[in-house]
Amino acid sequence: MTKQDIPRNSSIDRRTVLGLLSGSLAALAGCSGGLSDSSDGGDGSAGPPEEQSDYIEETKIKVVRNNELALEVAVTDDIDPSSVSIITESGREFSSDYFSSGETRTSLLLTEGDDNNEPLPRGQHTLYFRGDGVETEIPLELGTTFELEKVVPATEHPDVREGLGHLVVVVRNVGERTGAATRALMNGKEKEDVFVPVEPGETNVVRYFSLIEDTVSSCPKADESAKRDEQLTVEFLWSDPVTFTQTISYENSSGCERTLIGTPEEVTATSVETETETET
Repeated sequence: MTKQDIPRNSSIDRRTVLGLLSGSLAALAGCSGGLSDSSDGGDGSAGPPEEQSDYIEETKIKVVRNNELALEVAVTDDIDPSSVSIITESGREFSSDYFSSGETRTSLLLTEGDDNNEPLPRGQHTLYFRGDGVETEIPLELGTTFELEKVVPATEHPDVREGLGHLVVVVRNVGERTGAATRALMNGKEKEDVFVPVEPGETNVVRYFSLIEDTVSSCPKADESAKRDEQLTVEFLWSDPVTFTQTISYENSSGCERTLIGTPEEVTATSVETETETET
């Protein structure tokens, strides 16, 4: 794919912009191998925006207001920037912002779009930039890769400690983009709705509340197996989920003592396919 730096009339309005982009998105998607969890675009068809345009100096994902992520966009100082937008692969403007006079850096929310409070979906999107006499359409892929590091009771994790009965899942971001865990499932059903951002090369914890709590009501009967393999899944914004099984032992001779048995066994998950949005 070549750079998409196209000089145009800078007075073009938003409706015209969206009309132009809807026609060009098919071409953008056609020259890409689809969304990859790798931050380098997978097959190399869509690297970071700064590698696709002479006007973009840097892009990075940062945490804002503790529970949201934003794409920070910095442009070169040899052009007077006007605005920048994220256009989804369906042609919808997800978020946008204008540059104030003299500014060369701004941020676009990735977890709260203009029309709703949903995060930017997985897919091949477009970063649309306008400057002094210039408009450019740049492929935008967001993705990283998460790995399971360990599973421990909350009381045994040095950064948690409190929370008797809580299970802590430690995940590591081994990619080059900041991501976030968004849901924790148990045996295919949602158990926790979370927002846990993780920067590249760092770890963070996802808690399963009261999963190993000492409660008699959830203890197996005497004639049932005293061990259960629970399948746990942590889902992320723009990355494949991490799914694993953890064996839990139940001792009901006095109350109901729960103990983790062995190390978790990771389940190889099929990559999540990108679904194109359809507007009605």
